[in-house]
Amino acid sequence: MGFLLGNSKTAYTINGSANNGVRDEKKVRQTDEKTAPQDNRTASGKEWKEVSTFRRILPQILASTAKNFLLLDLGMAVAFPTIVIPALRGIKNRAPDEFLHFTPQEASWFGSIAYICQPVGSVLSGIILEPLGRKRSMILVNIPHIIGWFMLHFAGSLEEMYTAAILLGLGVGFMEAPIVTYVGEICQPSIRGILTSCAGVAVMLGFFMVYLLGTVTTWRTTAAICASIPIATMIAICFVPETPMWLLSKNRADDALKSLQWLRGWVSPKAVEQEFQEMKRYSLHSAKCAICEKSGATTTCQHPPLTEWTKLKELTRKRNLRPFVLVMLFFVFGQLSGLTGMRPYLVQIFQAYGVPLDANWATVSTGLLGLIANIVCMVSIKFVGKRRLAITSMTVTALSCISLSIYAFNTFPPGWTSFDNHPGTSHVTSLGYIPMVLFFMLAFFTSVGVLPVPWILLSEVFPFRNRSLACGITAALHYVMSFVTTKTYFNLESAFSLPGVILFYGVMGLIGLGFVYFFLPETEKRTLEDIELYFSDNKRKLTDIYIPRRNRDEEMVAVVSKLETEKAMEKQGIDNAVFTEGDK
Repeated sequence: MGFLLGNSKTAYTINGSANNGVRDEKKVRQTDEKTAPQDNRTASGKEWKEVSTFRRILPQILASTAKNFLLLDLGMAVAFPTIVIPALRGIKNRAPDEFLHFTPQEASWFGSIAYICQPVGSVLSGIILEPLGRKRSMILVNIPHIIGWFMLHFAGSLEEMYTAAILLGLGVGFMEAPIVTYVGEICQPSIRGILTSCAGVAVMLGFFMVYLLGTVTTWRTTAAICASIPIATMIAICFVPETPMWLLSKNRADDALKSLQWLRGWVSPKAVEQEFQEMKRYSLHSAKCAICEKSGATTTCQHPPLTEWTKLKELTRKRNLRPFVLVMLFFVFGQLSGLTGMRPYLVQIFQAYGVPLDANWATVSTGLLGLIANIVCMVSIKFVGKRRLAITSMTVTALSCISLSIYAFNTFPPGWTSFDNHPGTSHVTSLGYIPMVLFFMLAFFTSVGVLPVPWILLSEVFPFRNRSLACGITAALHYVMSFVTTKTYFNLESAFSLPGVILFYGVMGLIGLGFVYFFLPETEKRTLEDIELYFSDNKRKLTDIYIPRRNRDEEMVAVVSKLETEKAMEKQGIDNAVFTEGDK
């Protein structure tokens, strides 16, 4: 694999094919060994040549894992209303000594209020991420979650419940920008897709743990257990380095080099020398203002730093606006694919459909399937690509929602909703396994591509100079959409009935499928520089979804040109020979 070589593929360099890279590397090493003095073959040189695959990727895995503790906590926070709402509405698992109670309207507010607070945290994270850095930001975001979890455990009124939900929402929003920028800046392209998709695994593991804990114990005990996760996260993140790109942007080159040495296998400076030089070049280019870029200046930009207002104006440039619209629309169609709006009410929806499995355990099963689906996404994304995963998952989720609505229209009486009480089994039929399987398919394929792919894209598509702010704003708008989807679910179901609202989600999923098919480019196996150049091309059509691999394509063009030149010269030589022979 390419990342084993000293000339490794990074987020800032683009190589040719793997085989060519291996052959070129062997030639370079042979040449170096012949020309280098004997005393240069020191332990550091030996270390560079003998770094194994495992050692090279292990620190990147460790750093990503520490970051994933944040996402585990995020998943728990988002899933928590799913176990609280049925308990406080008296549908399932209500403790005998519980004194709090939700009406349907209060339940809809508790299930959605965190989402409307998350945009505030997302925007703030995008603003303070640059001065504080990725690492410090990821440590500080745990504080509101620690407070929120303990408030939920000791809650004595609905006001305290809402306040705790607001704190969790602010914390979730604050997490987004540092999380997505951190993993995108520390990983090599060959494993960036896999490690980024691990984020979805961590989130779904949080969902599964909360669903399981809510089934076997009370929601208050679950909240106390969840409080231990942000505490462990703060400790874990203290042991990972800051990203080299952020350190370079703050003119801390020595610290950036040490960080890169740590992230590439605790190697010597010589082992990462070429990658570090490429990184410095990319950082220098990213630091240029629009005036220097247009003038083609090769020196360091001497203009004053961009203000926050100038950064906001920068987002209106096409190279920022196009990826923003792309990811934002993907988020919108993902939200309207069905599962997001229904998630806080899954227990009562399973009861309304009369599935043959206990509603709580059916909800746990959706969490487990989501976890498995994210693992499938993580393993397959390198080979299948993000685009194929998105198309496949959008297709299946849309068909699942449409099938669920058709089943309900033909089985239940008109106006059937999950907010009505369904204590008996009169509505349960022998075909109850059909909606159960369809719900499980919806949960699985939503977590394979519909939910994780736009978050993976978010860490890749924005230029470095505006990445923090752009990620924060995009995540904020995503959570505004999440709030709208979750809060309006009660109103939509009351107006259109349960099968009607699910049919609406299915139709929106089909529209989303068309959007993904025609406009989503494939970013897998492309460097951050390749992606930035693609979105910076103002002449490119929206439906032109191919992202060229710059150096590889240039090498291929050069090889073709060389072959054509050789053939022309060979042909010219033959013609001259024939001419000379005839002349004789």
